[in-house]
Amino acid sequence: MKIEKIITNALLAQTNGIICIEPKINRPPIIAFAGTQNLKELFVHDFNILPTFWPPENKKSRLGGRVHSGFARRTNYLMNTVDEFINKHDNFILGGHSLGGSCAILCASRLININKTVNAVYTFGVPNIGTSKFRDYYKSLGLWNKTTNYITENDFVVNLPFLYKSVGNNYLLEFEEKNGLISHDLVSYDNLVK
Repeated sequence: MKIEKIITNALLAQTNGIICIEPKINRPPIIAFAGTQNLKELFVHDFNILPTFWPPENKKSRLGGRVHSGFARRTNYLMNTVDEFINKHDNFILGGHSLGGSCAILCASRLININKTVNAVYTFGVPNIGTSKFRDYYKSLGLWNKTTNYITENDFVVNLPFLYKSVGNNYLLEFEEKNGLISHDLVSYDNLVK
C-alpha cells in the first residue's frame, strides 16, 4: 500500500490528534496528525493566527522564522505526547490533513533540529503556515523537496490564512467537485490518493 494511503486510512480510523505507526520491514516509522476535530480546536488553534517563532529551541539563535502560533502550539503539545516514540525511532515519514498537515511540517523541522532524520512529509489540504523567513529555513533543512502537499482545486483552506505562505511542493489532484467543504474533506483526499 502506498504511504500516502496508509496515512489517510490511519487518520480516518483514529480519534486522537496524533497517531504513531511502528516501522515494518521496508517502511519507516510514521507520525500522522489529524485535522481540526472540534470547535475548541478551531478557535484555539486554527484562528490563533498571530506569528510566533519556530522552532522554539532556536529563538535565541534566530535560526528559523515566524509561523502561525495556533499551529505551533498544537504541534508542541502533540509532539510532547509521543516523545517516547520519537526518542525510540528515526527516519520518519510524517503526514497530516489540514491543521494536521501544518503540524506535520512543523514537526519535520523540529525533528531535524533535534538530529532526527525525516524521509518525507505528506499533507492533504494543508493551510498556509509561515513567513518567507520560515520558508527559507525549511528549505535550508533540506525538507522542501521531501514535502508533498496534496491539494484540490476548490479546497479553500489551502489559501488561508492570507498572512502566511505555503511550505513544500504542491501537487494538484484532479477533482471536479465545486463544493469547497467536500474538496477539503479527508474522505475526498483518501479517495483521490491511489
